[in-house]
Amino acid sequence: MSDAPDAPTGLRADAGGSDAPDERHEPTAPGRHAAPERSGAVNTIALRAARTPMDMAKAVLVLLVPVLVAFGIYVFFFGGSNAIAIDPSGTYSEAQAARVFPVVQPHGLPSGWQPVSSTYGDEKGRHVLRVGYVAPSGAGLQLIESDGPSATVLSNEIGTANPVGPSVDLGGRTWGQVGAGSSHQRALVDTEKGYTIIVKGQATAKDLATFAASLR
Repeated sequence: MSDAPDAPTGLRADAGGSDAPDERHEPTAPGRHAAPERSGAVNTIALRAARTPMDMAKAVLVLLVPVLVAFGIYVFFFGGSNAIAIDPSGTYSEAQAARVFPVVQPHGLPSGWQPVSSTYGDEKGRHVLRVGYVAPSGAGLQLIESDGPSATVLSNEIGTANPVGPSVDLGGRTWGQVGAGSSHQRALVDTEKGYTIIVKGQATAKDLATFAASLR
């Protein structure tokens, strides 16, 4: 009995007795990478593009609601729509101390009148006092006093002084009633005593007269 030869290296016997080469895995080629897995992250650009005008309107509304609520609280509970009153006494005192013209100011105005602005200074070589008031109706007017030439003061403050009524006597002065510019303002003007006093604004003729009559 002869001995059978050994099977060649690298070959194995299968179930049928035939020899087959060993299975080997092919190494990954250098520089070759596996395909990346698809990311599950949300595509925010696509989402923004998919938003409808209604979605954007809802987003804006969400931002506006707190602002409107805060504004309503400011107006209705803290008087945000009311004029802020000031004390013009310092401005009147400054003009009086300059002694360039007799300074008048309101006395005994009914309740509800509020001073809201005041300035005094030199404007183009003339001294000018300005004090703004708000009438009880909510309309504004301004008191202007100046030592400049009357024609110049009237031209600068009113423009063309077109009479809108007869002269009226108020508070011991004679006032001319004129139109004051193109913004539906009226004015009372006194130039009799060597300097100019103007009461002008969008307040009613009655409010202008009440204010002018209070000047002392």
